[in-house]
Amino acid sequence: MTAGGVDPDLAAIRRVLSGDTNAFGLLVDRYQRQVYRLGKRFHRSSEDAQDYVQEVFLKAFERLRQYRRTGRFYSWLMRIAYNHGMDRIGRRQVHHFVEQIETPDQRSNPETAALRRIANNELRRAVAQLPQPAAACVDLFFFFDLTYGEVSRTTGLPINTVKSHVLRAKQRLRLRLAGSVAEEYDEL
Repeated sequence: MTAGGVDPDLAAIRRVLSGDTNAFGLLVDRYQRQVYRLGKRFHRSSEDAQDYVQEVFLKAFERLRQYRRTGRFYSWLMRIAYNHGMDRIGRRQVHHFVEQIETPDQRSNPETAALRRIANNELRRAVAQLPQPAAACVDLFFFFDLTYGEVSRTTGLPINTVKSHVLRAKQRLRLRLAGSVAEEYDEL
């Protein structure tokens, strides 16, 4: 929401649906990074991930009239992106789904930065060892900031199943990371 109380996504959508197709570029600019990050979960090469981003935004543009405005546009877009990725890889197990976890370093201390990189690698390995679809639920919930309901709609899993996957995954991760550098970083 902006200071005037208008959701910028809805304002852009209204403009697009009114004929100003260039306004869709605002949505692309706002969310292309997140869609690209999700694309890297499905595709190892940057070129394939870039193609994926273009395909996702094309699908979103073509289906924009279907967006009901009952939830966040971001959630709706991520559902399209997730389903497109799963369709593109044939819904096989996504073993590298959480491979690219990013934990930004807000500190300039080189020692802290090195410890965060080690913790990030430990966390990435631990999450990658989670069974599917638990790993996808954790990834979407924690690293893409989707709510339980949004993860449910994105993956097609019942909301209680998503909650259960996330809870069990957190318990497994705590055990797996106990005594490691990653245990020290609660914000990961």
